[in-house]
Amino acid sequence: MEFNRRNVRTLLLLITFAVVVYTLVQNLGEVFGALRSIWSILGTVIGGLFIAFILNVLLRAFENGIFRHMKQGNSPSRRKLVRPVSLICSLIIAFGIVALLLVVVIPQLSKTISELAEKLPAYIASTMVWLEEFLGGFGLSVGSLADISIDWTGTFDKVAEFFGSDGARDIIGTATGVGATVVGAAVDVVFSIVIAVYVLAKKEKIGSFTKRCINGFLPERLSRQVLRIASLSDETFSSFISGQFLDSCILALLCYIGMRIFRFPYPEVIAVVVGVTSLVPMVGSVIGEVVGAFLILFVNPPKALLFLIFILCLQQLEGSFIYPRIVGKSVGLPGVVVLCAVITGSKISGVFGAMLSVPVCAVLYTLLREALDAIETGSAPPRNTGG
Repeated sequence: MEFNRRNVRTLLLLITFAVVVYTLVQNLGEVFGALRSIWSILGTVIGGLFIAFILNVLLRAFENGIFRHMKQGNSPSRRKLVRPVSLICSLIIAFGIVALLLVVVIPQLSKTISELAEKLPAYIASTMVWLEEFLGGFGLSVGSLADISIDWTGTFDKVAEFFGSDGARDIIGTATGVGATVVGAAVDVVFSIVIAVYVLAKKEKIGSFTKRCINGFLPERLSRQVLRIASLSDETFSSFISGQFLDSCILALLCYIGMRIFRFPYPEVIAVVVGVTSLVPMVGSVIGEVVGAFLILFVNPPKALLFLIFILCLQQLEGSFIYPRIVGKSVGLPGVVVLCAVITGSKISGVFGAMLSVPVCAVLYTLLREALDAIETGSAPPRNTGG
């Protein structure tokens, strides 16, 4: 490589990037702590922007599809109605999906719990039979367990001492804290929805003002790069969200049809669980599979094994033919990178971080490939003003 001014600058940038990455890796605890602190302060606003981003996918579909004739019409009053009508329709569909999930899941989940409670004595009896056979192999019996001496008086004294000390207050304080957390989370969700509605209603003005700030306070070359990254992020995130949601719906529908065909129990609950958990890439499908197999295990253990075989085949079909055509092309990440992104995102912010990590990583991966291509070819990366 020729050591001209441009190549030396590129080499210095790569060295600086490597030093920064090494420093971050050596101080992951502090980095995660800082991110959690930022989330605790700006979580409601970030959640509102995230909800707005998701609803914007529906909003675009209504404005550029269903109500396109109103948007392109000659009547100014009808054009002004496109945004509020599209926004109301988007909110109705979003809340309708959530309500439908609750209507389907809650009654079926209640029924499942009732059935499990009814069959619990039989499970206990069969467990006792198995325990008797297991202990018999060691020359013991269940009755011999009663000979084990336990100082019940001392045990009850310690329990009473615990509840008479700060332990009871700790339990009450924990319960109060959990209740306050639930109420606070509900309030945060309401405010996030309000922020999302406002952002979507004024998104052109907000975008224009943000673009003016970027162009006004940053150098021209840097502002072009920032706007290009923003445009790339918008395209990647929108494609990922819409594709992931469509892929999860298809997977849930196929799971429900297959469970009906093979007469597996709880098809509605398990299909919804599989569909919802598959929204989290890589890890979510495994969680849905384990939950479904666990529910079936209490009813019919052989069918639980058959369900695992069925869902594994379905996931292979979905991963090989459906996911690459719907989501894979928009993300374009290697599998190991997706797995690492999901694990890191879940460590930072749970399920929300796991879902957000893949499109973020896809944007960074695309920028890295463009930078490497520019270095190899000696050309500048493509410019996009984000307009």
